[in-house]
Amino acid sequence: MLTAEVQVAGERLVMHPLRALHWPRMGWLMLSDLHLGKAAHLRKGGLPLPEGDDGRTLQRLDAVIDALRPKRIVVIGDLFHSSANAAWERFARWSRQRSVPIHLVPGNHDILADRRYAEAGVEVCDESVEEGPFVLRHHPARIPSGFCISGHLHPGIVLQGTGRQRLRLPCFWFGREQALLPAFGTGTGLHIIDPGGTDRIWACTDRAAIDVSRTGSATQALT
Repeated sequence: MLTAEVQVAGERLVMHPLRALHWPRMGWLMLSDLHLGKAAHLRKGGLPLPEGDDGRTLQRLDAVIDALRPKRIVVIGDLFHSSANAAWERFARWSRQRSVPIHLVPGNHDILADRRYAEAGVEVCDESVEEGPFVLRHHPARIPSGFCISGHLHPGIVLQGTGRQRLRLPCFWFGREQALLPAFGTGTGLHIIDPGGTDRIWACTDRAAIDVSRTGSATQALT
């Protein structure tokens, strides 16, 4: 798989096409919006959704961990979709089998009891985590004290071809003061963004993170 790199506030970040962001200097793997248990939650409401989304999400996470070997996983909100169900027990077993510490910056869907996270080996952080030049929080915001990295919106981009083809893809979005991570989970939907002329956008396919910005190159620095 082809990753892409960007320099942000003096730090090198690596975007993995499976929708995770690696901070090599710290060894952090940052991702957001897994929404584990969403399909099971909706099935309780009567929607005939198939099973398997959570298994595919965890398989993709295994692939990213094996490729990048992070020292820590930081989930920037919405690890689990709703109240506990069998999907949470599956994640807890997976988490206990991995040797990588998992930290959760809580999002609006993270409503489980503290004991659930503790049993799964997940450390719940404050609403915002500040480290070096970055502020990690689930909801996007301009932060005077640093460059904000968020999730929540499930950003996507529409690419159009010469034959009127239209392709909707999840994407990383980098502005001058903040960045949005694509939703890591499957079946989460997309919020199509309208980037400004100086914004940097990398679309995610199954094989590559591709720079589709209107201007600039994948190695241009952001300040």
